[in-house]
Amino acid sequence: MNILFYTHGKVYATRGGTERTTVSVASALSRLYGCRCYSLYEAEEVVEKESCFVAEFRWQAGRNRQADVETLHRIVVENGIDYIIDQGIFINVGLLREAVDGTLCRVILAHHYEPGAEVLYMSLKQHWSKWYAKMSLRRRCRWIFDLVFYPYAKHKYVETLHSTYREAYFQAHRVVLLSRGFIEAYQRFGRFNGDNNFSIIPNSLSFNEFLPVDKIKEKQPVVLIVSRIEEVHKRLSLALKIWAKVKKETDANGWRLKIVGTGTDLPKYRQMIKNEKIPNVTFEGRQNPIPYYREASIFMMTSRSEAWGLTLTEAQQMGVVPIAFDTYASLRDIITDGVDGEIIAEGDVDGYVRCVLNLMQDDVTRQRMARQAIASSQRFSQEKIAGMWKALFDNLG
Repeated sequence: MNILFYTHGKVYATRGGTERTTVSVASALSRLYGCRCYSLYEAEEVVEKESCFVAEFRWQAGRNRQADVETLHRIVVENGIDYIIDQGIFINVGLLREAVDGTLCRVILAHHYEPGAEVLYMSLKQHWSKWYAKMSLRRRCRWIFDLVFYPYAKHKYVETLHSTYREAYFQAHRVVLLSRGFIEAYQRFGRFNGDNNFSIIPNSLSFNEFLPVDKIKEKQPVVLIVSRIEEVHKRLSLALKIWAKVKKETDANGWRLKIVGTGTDLPKYRQMIKNEKIPNVTFEGRQNPIPYYREASIFMMTSRSEAWGLTLTEAQQMGVVPIAFDTYASLRDIITDGVDGEIIAEGDVDGYVRCVLNLMQDDVTRQRMARQAIASSQRFSQEKIAGMWKALFDNLG
């Protein structure tokens, strides 16, 4: 069985959540079922090919649709591709369907966002935040134009998204969502009825290992965030606000906050820490997160929207107790509140602060929840999730 994974960026495990889960699933399918996995991507980066892929192809849609169809068709035929897994690039599902015409290849759209969350990227605040960015004169003129006509541009963008969701649903051989709780949201945003073309497959764990339970007692007084460093979805300014409140209490003495990841808003957060004199925070940059998960005791997430919250399951499998705001449907598929993590009502900053402090001072509860987190995360092992993908392939024929 030959599978082609289609992503926007070149796939490597430390790039982001979609890329990490792509590597995890491709590796497990190769290891367990002998699948030959290939990568098709648009944006180039100078990194080595992941070992789970037989080959990589760089391709980007151009203005000549027929030429694009022929290029994709050739990749499918020459490599005997049985399934294309489009990792959330809605706009090209129709193009992929045309490319597989006359073959037995099936196109699967795997949606890696909470349905409709893309609208958050079209906020006026996000657009205005680029005021200080360095741009060419042409780009600056375009930025001013988009600012002036922002209401019209946003309306047009959202309307296009509605139709893109709907068209992708009917063009794909199957649409895979991460949680059953997303079906209604997808239908509502796409403005259609019917659910017979949905399948539910959660993201698999990023790592094929679990922290040994006897290592929990060796954990350090470290609170961890693993995230893309950007404000619109991740709301790291809120995390820093919470941390500042936590550090005013004596229970937080000796505790540190480590933030792993990179992103465009890093200078803003550094300035916030400096201006507000927020103590004991370090930015670790882009790193292999496993050593950080091994040492950390508590994991913080402050996202306003997530499709799955991959770092939550990463934290759980490494015995780090996660805390998250109740902002997306799949969260309760991952965390059982008070058992293997903590769920905080959206906007309850003081409640979040109390939760962090309670876990800091109560070693018994924290270690009990860490043990349960390791156990419950095994629901999403690479083997189990790969088995769900294999069952879907068999069902599609």
